[in-house]
Amino acid sequence: MIQLFHVSKFYDRCTALDDISFRIDKGECVILTGPSGAGKTTLLKVIFGAELPDAGQILVQNRNIARLRGGAIPYLRRTMGIVLQNFQLLPKKTVYENVILPLIIQGVKRREARKRVMDVLKAVSMDHKQTIRTGVLSAGEQQRICIARAIVNSPILLLADEPTGNLDAELAVEIVELFKRIHAQGTTILLATHNQRVVEQMNGRVVHLQAGRVVSDEGATS
Repeated sequence: MIQLFHVSKFYDRCTALDDISFRIDKGECVILTGPSGAGKTTLLKVIFGAELPDAGQILVQNRNIARLRGGAIPYLRRTMGIVLQNFQLLPKKTVYENVILPLIIQGVKRREARKRVMDVLKAVSMDHKQTIRTGVLSAGEQQRICIARAIVNSPILLLADEPTGNLDAELAVEIVELFKRIHAQGTTILLATHNQRVVEQMNGRVVHLQAGRVVSDEGATS
């Protein structure tokens, strides 16, 4: 599913990623941990092609990210779901309009798109707010909409960067339980967090980063 070979990334004179190598198999749930500045966000960015590595190779679904050009990366992302900490929703658009957007871009027929949107909104318990603009929702509700948008295209890989970072403890538990249900349906998950409670609740393989390096990999297969 994902293979990293000696991946490094530099910003000016700072090393964000330092010679990282590991693999994630299909169907795995992997949690990236480590303090702020450890490289978690950068690692996610190079995996979904928002950044290119300065050294090494990244294979996602047997495709080399560094060699993809033009429209190839957006096509690859259609098989991924991406949940970011800062939401990146369209605040003046409704819940429904935000979630359906990836399907419109992909050219999914309107009737099929509506069914998918309503299914995922029900899954995140937000179908009753489909006509409300996202800008007036609470942080927890916005995060649910982000997750719905990320899974509406039935991704085989879901990437999440601190998905509970803006939430209180009770809401964080609910969001993590939602991720666990998504994983139980067969989706591969790579989730970055510094929250130890989230790590324990997810109960997956734990990869710990520090200063851009992998310092431990608990539960890796040989």
